[in-house]
Parts: sequence; C-alpha cells; structure tokens
Amino acid sequence: MKKNSLKSVGSTFIFAAAIIAAIFGSMNPGSKFISGFLLAISIGYLLGGWYYFEGYYPEGHFLLLFFTGYLYASVFISFTFVISEWPMAKTLIGFSFVWLAALITLILLIRKKLPGEGFIQFLIEAGLMLIMCLVFLF
Repeated sequence: MKKNSLKSVGSTFIFAAAIIAAIFGSMNPGSKFISGFLLAISIGYLLGGWYYFEGYYPEGHFLLLFFTGYLYASVFISFTFVISEWPMAKTLIGFSFVWLAALITLILLIRKKLPGEGFIQFLIEAGLMLIMCLVFLF
C-alpha cells in the first residue's frame, strides 16, 4: 500500500488553498472572489475527489473515495454559503458537523487499510475543517 505522492501533494495543495480561502473569507464576509473560489473547490471535490484521494488511499474503492469527496465538497459548500452570506448558511454549517462526523467515522472504519500517512492526513484535514466549522458557527 504505497501512497501516490503526486496525487497526495496535489490534494494537499488543493485542501490548503481551500482552508486558507475559508480563513480569509471569515475575515472578509461577502467577498465574491473567495466565495467563487470555494465554490470551484467544492465542485472540484465533488467531481474529482475520488481521483485526488487515490493519493491517500490507492487501494480504495471508487465509491468510497467518491463519498469522501462528496463529504469534503459538502463542508466547503457550507463555507461558501457562510462567506457569501446566502440564506441557509447557518443550516448548512449545522449539517457540516454531521458530514464531518460521517467523514471521521469513515476514516476510523478503514484506518487499518489506509497507509499511515494517509490516515494521519485525513485526520488532520477533518480536524481543520471541524475548527473552521466552529469558527463559522460562532
């Protein structure tokens, strides 16, 4: 179970860019550029999350990796709603805790099959998204 480093670095870069955009968006609510950027990241995770997460979990089944991308996309779309100050922003942030709980449960269920670095990476990313959800909630 060797981790694909090129896909892993690409996925980490995309995630880092999204978290940095969310941080700047929390400081500057209503920013159209940041909300558009996060919307593009969300669509990217929704459509290509299965490809990105092959870097963390090369032997992962397509549906499992797609579901993980869906959960990431859902959390980032809730950030987009909050930054854009659209209706239902608070509702989506509330649901993002459910999506993160599902993601953490999924990670813990497959932890023995994940490479060590992939497991740690998934946990760090889930933790950072949880912190951002708390920031946006309050």
